[in-house]
Amino acid sequence: MMGTSVIIETGTKIGIVDLGSNSFRLLLGEYHGGTWKNQPKQLWTTRLGQRDDRGQLTEEAIARGLEALQEIHRVMDEYGATIRIGLATSAIREAGNGKAFLERAQQVCPMEYRILSGEEEAVFGFRGATVYEAPDFHYATIDVGGGSTEIAVGHDGQVYAAKSYPAGAVRMQSLSVEGPQRVWEETAPMWEPLPIEGPLGEFIAIGGTATTLAAIDLKMEAYDQAQIQGHRLERGAIEAMILQLRYMSREERLQVPGLQPGRVDIIVPGAEIITSLMDTYQIGSIVISESDGLEGWQSQYGGK
Repeated sequence: MMGTSVIIETGTKIGIVDLGSNSFRLLLGEYHGGTWKNQPKQLWTTRLGQRDDRGQLTEEAIARGLEALQEIHRVMDEYGATIRIGLATSAIREAGNGKAFLERAQQVCPMEYRILSGEEEAVFGFRGATVYEAPDFHYATIDVGGGSTEIAVGHDGQVYAAKSYPAGAVRMQSLSVEGPQRVWEETAPMWEPLPIEGPLGEFIAIGGTATTLAAIDLKMEAYDQAQIQGHRLERGAIEAMILQLRYMSREERLQVPGLQPGRVDIIVPGAEIITSLMDTYQIGSIVISESDGLEGWQSQYGGK
């Protein structure tokens, strides 16, 4: 469906699930007046990206994933979603038993499952980011997920460069524990030059790592996507959070406003990936978009 648009009727309800490496996220929306009226996203921490030595999804991770999908199925039934899409990313596309997992997933939560390439992830993330829409500028999106990081560059809503890298908060977790420079040493050589073809407006960060850092910076006791949207994070502020969080115990991190329990042990490596990117591309600050690849995929169905 990439690059296409589907015309739908007013009142149609959609449910889109991001089957990520750290969590499964659900976007529910109803189509009215040429646009989508979305519910706040819901999240289930599954850690599907924690694979065994052979690169396979573990039975424990599979069980967590299927349990989450059972609940997601119930939620979509109650909402009345008639369009149901599951978007599988790095954890599933890289695992030898990823397709087998989706076959089991279809039994507990029937819907149209798609395995996205890393480049597709990057493209849809760019389309979903809604912080800026000035046509005279070019923009880059950065999406640090659990298993991979996607970067896209585009202009006037069109992506002309997209790349996926094998660096994610879950994937880099054990490396980060080794020392404060290890993630930087591993990731800095990965990043390729950005082929920006015009005046750059902003670097826009999407995904759970970025929105969590924004929530921490805002000292947010209850997550508020309206405050997250458009929040600016300076390079120094992110580094300060890393230094503070790195030497906290799990119990201390659980007391940090804005830090979700499902991210307490992966927020540091996720933030370190972001600072590695910022250093490489000499980015002084990033702007956070709460809208991401889920909204990017949704936009194909007639509206924004």
